[in-house]
Amino acid sequence: MLKLISSFMLVLLLVSCKKSALENKDETLPQGTTIVSGTFTGSSHPARGTAKVTRDAAGKTFLVFENFNTDNGPDLRVWLSSSNNATTYQEVGVLKAVSGNFSYELNASVNYTVNNRVLIWCEDFSVLFGYAILQ
Repeated sequence: MLKLISSFMLVLLLVSCKKSALENKDETLPQGTTIVSGTFTGSSHPARGTAKVTRDAAGKTFLVFENFNTDNGPDLRVWLSSSNNATTYQEVGVLKAVSGNFSYELNASVNYTVNNRVLIWCEDFSVLFGYAILQ
């Protein structure tokens, strides 16, 4: 009976850890002035690349990922927070890709000065994959 329960728990764990279908993305990045930037550091998973906030000639603000790379995972989100534990945060969106170059347009309510950490957060398991501190 214990063996059956252990097998069931293993199957449940494997099914619940199903990864999303994220792949490489190579968008044309918005051109503009870099306001702040930071380098990704891994936490529970490896993460590398650069995050920066840019403003284009029309006044639009973007969060830009360059040469980004991390592991795939379930329900990965991009959050801006004042700390790595994400007690408070602003969600930017679902992570577009696990590697490459891509960006998100930021609306005026996003405060990247106070929330100066770009977090790659697994919503399903409350796990920080990696982060970049914007300076």
